[in-house]
Amino acid sequence: MRRLALGILLLLTHLCEAQFGSAVAFPNSSKKTVLDKSPEFFVLNWKQGTILNRSETPMEIIVDSVGAQKVNIFRDNSDAPVLYSSNIITPVCADGDCRLMHITLYWTLLGDYAGFDRSSEEPLTKHDHDEFLFSDYWKLHELLKDHNSILKRRAIDELVTKPKPSTIEGVDALSGATIKEVKESVVSGALYSCYVAWHLVHGDIKDQIKAFTVAQQTEQMWIRMLNSEHTNYQMYALENLTKNQYDTNFSRISTLFKSGIPLVRSYIIKNLADSFSKEPNKMQPFWDALPYIDINTRSLLLQHIDTASEATVTSISGQLSVLTKNQIRDFLSHLENETKISSEILKNLRAFADSSKEKNSYLVVQFLEDNS
Repeated sequence: MRRLALGILLLLTHLCEAQFGSAVAFPNSSKKTVLDKSPEFFVLNWKQGTILNRSETPMEIIVDSVGAQKVNIFRDNSDAPVLYSSNIITPVCADGDCRLMHITLYWTLLGDYAGFDRSSEEPLTKHDHDEFLFSDYWKLHELLKDHNSILKRRAIDELVTKPKPSTIEGVDALSGATIKEVKESVVSGALYSCYVAWHLVHGDIKDQIKAFTVAQQTEQMWIRMLNSEHTNYQMYALENLTKNQYDTNFSRISTLFKSGIPLVRSYIIKNLADSFSKEPNKMQPFWDALPYIDINTRSLLLQHIDTASEATVTSISGQLSVLTKNQIRDFLSHLENETKISSEILKNLRAFADSSKEKNSYLVVQFLEDNS
């Protein structure tokens, strides 16, 4: 039985390596002055054929016992800023007697985590000098994506149950069991590495990078952000566009209203409130998105029903199935204030009222009885 279990373990290990690739087969990006492909672990979209050129910034990250490490900026062929990066070398153990961590970190233009590249000569390691597997790097990537990790609020000695300096010479020589709250989110045997990397990514450098970007921002930068698939870029662009720029980029904004996250949608609709009353025909793409958006945004949209065109109201009368009980009530309240309800709307209402599948059909039944 023990031999069978060992065989299964070896097979799983082999399959895991096959799936994730070799732990040492990767390029060293720390000396790169040109990026012609995506960082290995990356949160942004990378357009094929992109070439970015590195230049220096005045920003630095101060690493204990190592000193200042430069933060560089990568620009595209039009000299537009795209990414920030820093080649980090730092100790990652509790007693200072261990290997150094070599990693190239990347930030977005707003100072958010963008990704990292590992070093080909100096792979990350865990206890007893065990090198990270690909799955460990991926877990680190997932941890660094979480800007609100528990690591933000705890000191390193609060993350282990019995912190004792290890006598083992090696990486991550912080002994003691990792507490349950963080055990699932950090690499096993590499708590200190994860902790150091997270605080490098999400430390003071974030605000410095954003301030550096803001100092050189242009309308073209906002437009690129608006057309990005990155939510924070979309929000930053929406917050900075002028009224005229909203009009110029209306097509993209209406697309974001349908495809964006609820935060983006609600921001858009709140900032276009005047447009619903002044330009009802122009707002049709927003009404067309009604069946596809979240409940809260749908409620925000229905607040503008009084300025909707007859065609829009008719269209909504045929989509009552996607509305909540309160939203149906709001829609019917709007109809009650109308001097005349078209035959097509009445036809749609009767169809909904007669449906045995609609749990809110009684609302429309009552409305039709009261307004017959």
